[in-house]
Amino acid sequence: MRRCAFLLCCLLLPLSAPGADRIADLRPGVACERIPGIEQSLGSVALGDRGEGSELSYRGIQGARTAMISYHCVAGALVEQRILVAVDSREEALGYADAQRRELVRRLGDPIHDGLRLPTWRKLLYGFLGADLDYLTAVVIWGNRDEDPMLRLSQTDAQQWQVSISQGGSKLEYIINS
Repeated sequence: MRRCAFLLCCLLLPLSAPGADRIADLRPGVACERIPGIEQSLGSVALGDRGEGSELSYRGIQGARTAMISYHCVAGALVEQRILVAVDSREEALGYADAQRRELVRRLGDPIHDGLRLPTWRKLLYGFLGADLDYLTAVVIWGNRDEDPMLRLSQTDAQQWQVSISQGGSKLEYIINS
């Protein structure tokens, strides 16, 4: 029986989403000394020197795509984490963002604001109230606190799109625009 359970675990392990542990295990407040070990176990490559000990940067995989991962630490504790994935088209960015959104919903539950699935009536209401629809339809928020995750889709230039997943960043822009 133990062999069957072990074999089943070994078979299911590769099916887990690469990089998903970053969001679950590296929440703001965690000791920054844990970050290099977790990133190494995910197969990431460290970029540059740590400098003053406040910034850590890696190139790794998030959702089967190459990502730039950065961590900002203060007094040895993680304050902000940002994962950036660049893609070539809006459709590709929307598909990737939706896949990451589904994974985060599976792990964290429903978001408080889901701009990727905003109903038409709500877009009309936000527009009537003068909200920034370009922003509100491109962001998914799991809470108003700084440590809550946020997913954002943005265009960096005419042909490049970026999907960012962050924790520890300010939600002031969302609060102002909603």
